[in-house]
Amino acid sequence: MKICIDPGHGGDPGAVGPTGVAEAHVVLDVSLYLETLLRDFGLETVLTRRTDVFIELSQRCYIANKAQADFFVSIHANSNGPQAIGIETLYKTADGKALAEPVQRRLVEATEDVDRGLKQRSDLYVLNGTGMPAILPEIGFISNPDTEFELKTDDYQQLIAQAIRDGIVEFLQIPLPTSPPPID
Repeated sequence: MKICIDPGHGGDPGAVGPTGVAEAHVVLDVSLYLETLLRDFGLETVLTRRTDVFIELSQRCYIANKAQADFFVSIHANSNGPQAIGIETLYKTADGKALAEPVQRRLVEATEDVDRGLKQRSDLYVLNGTGMPAILPEIGFISNPDTEFELKTDDYQQLIAQAIRDGIVEFLQIPLPTSPPPID
């Protein structure tokens, strides 16, 4: 089983929080943690980027399709003013929705953030251009000062990565250990 992890943005900051925390940096760190966690379960991973570099949307899809990934997970942080809160997971297809459901549930349980639910979207390039079920978790509103503070910490980034991992392995019906392996 192969998962393509797409840290959103890169080379551009993406959304920027009130104190200057960049979405691109947060989602890259979460993605690198997620890669380690998925590999601990014997899953293969491919990342669309490993540094703060710009990758065209078409190239992100090309990377996933060329690698023949089984699933595509594009990680992002939302922005909509300082009062906005919550987590949502976007998908396009029924297969994407099936993966999005446990990922969304695990993210909300782990973070105790507001559940903004699943959102079907047909207008997002990476959900359209990948030849496998694809999801786009929005891991919180970086525009909210409290969420921005959490998103910049290693502990919270690891918590997010573990929640996404737990949702993926639940979907794949891989048993979770009673205590998760530590992140190296």
